[in-house]
Amino acid sequence: MKMSPRTPALVAILLFIASSCVYRELPTNLDCANSDLQLSLVSKKNATSCKSIDGQITMSATGGVGAYDFSLGDGVYQTNPGFDRLAPGSYSVTVKDIKGCKKSVQVDIDADNSSLAATATAVADSQCFNDNGSVTITTSGGTPPYQLKIDNGTYGTVSTFPNLANGNHTVIIKDANDCERVMIVAVPRAGTGVSYKNDIVAIFNQSCNFSGCHGAGTSGRDWTKYTDIKAKANDIKARTANRSMPIGTGPTLSVQQIQMIACWVDDGANDN
Repeated sequence: MKMSPRTPALVAILLFIASSCVYRELPTNLDCANSDLQLSLVSKKNATSCKSIDGQITMSATGGVGAYDFSLGDGVYQTNPGFDRLAPGSYSVTVKDIKGCKKSVQVDIDADNSSLAATATAVADSQCFNDNGSVTITTSGGTPPYQLKIDNGTYGTVSTFPNLANGNHTVIIKDANDCERVMIVAVPRAGTGVSYKNDIVAIFNQSCNFSGCHGAGTSGRDWTKYTDIKAKANDIKARTANRSMPIGTGPTLSVQQIQMIACWVDDGANDN
């Protein structure tokens, strides 16, 4: 087939359009705030002693959009709602439906022959670039003195653990008889104070708000408009994190800028 003189130019234009971010629509956000997903405990079996790992948990999920996957702590999701071979401790169990909506509950597994117990008080992580959450453990029962450790740390007598990121942390308490209690403690997240007007707008003006990308007049994806950014905030966070956005020849984002966007979105993507 004979190509007209204008064909190469037309192909080049089409290729440019195909690679332009104008035609790379972000997916619609999934709204889990109104999900009726629920998770409940069906049955549990305590460990037969403080050294045993024979505790069991069986869960049940309703609502949401099935099918369901279940996870213990930060473990891998599975379709089976039951978990076995559990040591005494407090466990966070999470269910996730096919929309990605999640619901978590805490279940305690006791040891039949030990009175060792503990409670946890968590302080929220409220900084964007540093972790300032903390956990304080209050221990009772069993046989003192107690030793404690968190995550991959070593045992010690300290009962308060500072400089923690938000999320789940594993605390193990051990008494003088080597009886242990495992706790999954959630450090909540507090607002970091990142400002849309003072911090985020400048990032978008530098890297996104220009012709051929997300400039003014780009219907539904105009990053000069707060309402458009708010509607796509979670997707913007994900794509800036994996560096699939911004694309093209525009300036790239620094690690600090990516983190600032993530903090602002996690704060609620407020017009602050």
